[in-house]
Amino acid sequence: MRYNFRVKHNIEYDVDLVDMKCLECGHEEEVELDILLECFNPKTDPAPVLTCPKCDHDLLVPKDVYDQIKGNFVYKTPKKWLNGPLGPFSFD
Repeated sequence: MRYNFRVKHNIEYDVDLVDMKCLECGHEEEVELDILLECFNPKTDPAPVLTCPKCDHDLLVPKDVYDQIKGNFVYKTPKKWLNGPLGPFSFD
């Protein structure tokens, strides 16, 4: 399974950042996208993973990936999309 993650841009320092969170201890930090991409091969890895500086486990993942793995989905599909002009949609 491949995971998606969001990138945010810091205008002050002109750098792209990714919010990361540890699957083991919950430690959170921002990591520069350039550093993350150096350690990540999208052809072979489902998601970028770094070593957590707090617990020393290789489980520091983008926060969006953390939410997908832990089931903490914050996005809800609007009801108007489910019952559109073509009828109700099925997500089977």
